[in-house]
Amino acid sequence: MNQLARADGIIRLLVVICLGTFGFGMADALLEPYGGQVLGLSIADTTKLTALFSVGTLVGFEIASRLLSGTTEPGNLALAGLAVGIPGFGLIIFVSMDGGTISFLLGTFLVGLGTGLFGHATLTAAMRAAPREQIGLALGAWGAAQACAAGLGVALAGIVRDVIVGLQGATGNSVQTPCAIIFTIEALSLLIAIAVVWPMARKVTNRKDIHTTTEKQVEGL
Repeated sequence: MNQLARADGIIRLLVVICLGTFGFGMADALLEPYGGQVLGLSIADTTKLTALFSVGTLVGFEIASRLLSGTTEPGNLALAGLAVGIPGFGLIIFVSMDGGTISFLLGTFLVGLGTGLFGHATLTAAMRAAPREQIGLALGAWGAAQACAAGLGVALAGIVRDVIVGLQGATGNSVQTPCAIIFTIEALSLLIAIAVVWPMARKVTNRKDIHTTTEKQVEGL
């Protein structure tokens, strides 16, 4: 365990996993009621939102699988997943300002896509960062970080929503306000995750550029 903790970048990676999973995970319990309350969607239609989110996630897994089997670094792909999720939440928030159903559906798909890219990229990064004899332990750490962050995100989303609804009681309730605030918190969490993962992605990219330059210099001798 100590050897894994001393692996280059593993602690920063676990922090990124927690922040990103927390950000993406808070939406799990809110997308369906948000669609029903703000857009007046039926139960059948809101159930399809989960399917759309899942399709986005599967597309993200497929894209990540293809890119990571090539030369794409996991840190850069995790960064891309986080970057895709932020406008997704922006579109979902825009729905509360008469953004319409299309904005909601596109936002839901983008959040699912970002979740897939981020999840696959961080799993691959954890496996590559760990010593060969501790890859299984790294997978366990990745899973534990994801489970804890996702559970905390869902629980906190419900608590924040109930608190805001309670505070609104005296002035009248706005159905979209609690969820819009939570989606904003999610986007901010993804922004913080980007700030944490950015140096790690830049470090790997710079190291790769130096290695490529050295190879070219050797070939030129």
